[in-house]
Amino acid sequence: TYKQLQMIFACYDFFLVALHFFLKPRVMVVETTIFGVAADWDNRYITTFYCSCNTVPFVLMIIDFLYRYWSIARPHLISLFTNIKFIALLIFLPTLEYIVWYFTCTEILTGQGPEIGKTLLQEESARRLGKPMMEGWLVMNYWENDEINWRVFGALMIFNTIMIGCFSIAITLGSLTYYHIYVLGSNTLSPHAMAMQRKLFISVCAQTAIPLFFVYIPYLCVLNLPFMNLPVFFWDDACMLLTSCFPAWDAMIVIVLMPDYW
Repeated sequence: TYKQLQMIFACYDFFLVALHFFLKPRVMVVETTIFGVAADWDNRYITTFYCSCNTVPFVLMIIDFLYRYWSIARPHLISLFTNIKFIALLIFLPTLEYIVWYFTCTEILTGQGPEIGKTLLQEESARRLGKPMMEGWLVMNYWENDEINWRVFGALMIFNTIMIGCFSIAITLGSLTYYHIYVLGSNTLSPHAMAMQRKLFISVCAQTAIPLFFVYIPYLCVLNLPFMNLPVFFWDDACMLLTSCFPAWDAMIVIVLMPDYW
């Protein structure tokens, strides 16, 4: 049921809160062209684990909208959410997205051994935090010696494709859901059921706005502005703060807009 789906999402939110609390990641941009992220544990694989886990909601958002769209436009397909094979597919998709993000970070991004980008990030972390973060960095040095790093640029394109692609699919499903609820209406649902569909649709839209402002926009800014050699202003300092707020605000949407699910 949709309530069980929301419970799964809420449990994952709890996991993200605990992850942020224990790892304490930091995002920094130096010289407007070098992006880096590291966690307190001085291990780039732990840093990668954190970053990849925070991208799973990109796919979960699509699943949320898919359920809402099917419930109003294709109700005969809702039973698939109880089908073992379809459930396996729903688990496989976010897992695949996690693996692609994780592999891209570990195999393409730099941060091991001597590297000017990591050295600059270590010095910047010492200036900002009072102590240097020596290891665990994932570094995207886009313009080394004024020449583009094509491997890092390829990683940026992968990240952008995942984020923009997931959001585009979610927006498409949301638009179709809106069309069926507010334009076509429904001859098969009672007024009470239609009112519930409208309430759930509004809550899903609100749940989509939360990751947009707290995850998508910060991620896109800190990843793309350094490539374009543009100042990031406050985004690198605000990125992890906003990301850590996402799970709590996601829960608030359910509490405020869906009292039937308390």
